[in-house]
Amino acid sequence: MEAKNNNGGNGGQDNDASELMAAIIAAQMGDSGSGPFSVYPETFSPNISCVDNSTPWTTSEAASALSSSCSNCGSASGENWVCLKTRKILCSRYVNGCAVAHFQQNPDSPIHLSVSDLSIWDHNMDAYLDVFAIEELKPAFEAFHMAKHGIEAVFHDRVGGEMGGLVEGMVIDMKGQDDDDDKKPAAK
Repeated sequence: MEAKNNNGGNGGQDNDASELMAAIIAAQMGDSGSGPFSVYPETFSPNISCVDNSTPWTTSEAASALSSSCSNCGSASGENWVCLKTRKILCSRYVNGCAVAHFQQNPDSPIHLSVSDLSIWDHNMDAYLDVFAIEELKPAFEAFHMAKHGIEAVFHDRVGGEMGGLVEGMVIDMKGQDDDDDKKPAAK
């Protein structure tokens, strides 16, 4: 292992960062070797009309849902989903599967919000939905975000391209970026 100089330079920070990243990737890969994966939520859903925003979501309604048990089986696992049409609170497929059963019995209720991580799932598309791109999802998300985190949700513009993602307060400081300016002759 390389000795690190703590009295100048980067103090071995590049190596530390590389070693940390390698450890994170190795931990994510685990014994399966399958590696980490990314989820890219859909920015459109043909089922969005199934979301019922006729009655505004309140923070107190969302707070109640966050601490509620599954309305079908009574599971209090914390892995519950809220149907965005009927507002029923139902447990995940990994608990007793009540949310999936609700969708199978009510195919016009495909879109559910996770009370655990506030992700939104469309059962018909078998995909997550992008709350930042789909306006109809924002009222429920905002209420649940406020109830869960105590602060308003901040919606940012999406960035296109291969990486996608959010632009969160990105500031580019160009000062000192062009050191060649100091070497240019002064204008006459």
